Amino acid sequence: MTQELQRCIESCTECAEECRVCADICAGMPGMEQCRATCIECAETCERTTNTMREGSNADCAQCAEVCDRCAEECEKHDHEAMRQCARVCRECAEACRASANTPAESMEADTPYEAGATGRIL
Repeated sequence: MTQELQRCIESCTECAEECRVCADICAGMPGMEQCRATCIECAETCERTTNTMREGSNADCAQCAEVCDRCAEECEKHDHEAMRQCARVCRECAEACRASANTPAESMEADTPYEAGATGRIL
């Protein structure tokens, strides 16, 4: 597995967690419906992308970067520490996803698998 892909898995995992926290905070605040919805979409996209990457594919990385950028833009509109933190993590994830998306498919093969199952495939 490339360093880009491993870094992206770690960034997507952190981003999904941060977005879920932000969405939970937004749920209790009036006028934060759009921010909450965007954070939920981002968390779900990061989780789906992580699963795809664990299978050895970077096919979802470019779309994940776009969703993370949108989430960061939405969170940056609000003056709240949780939203600033979420935006920062989303920007970092978008950067990692873009790097992974630009990795040629032939270099996605497992050199050092993130996790290897009984079949030897990247999980």
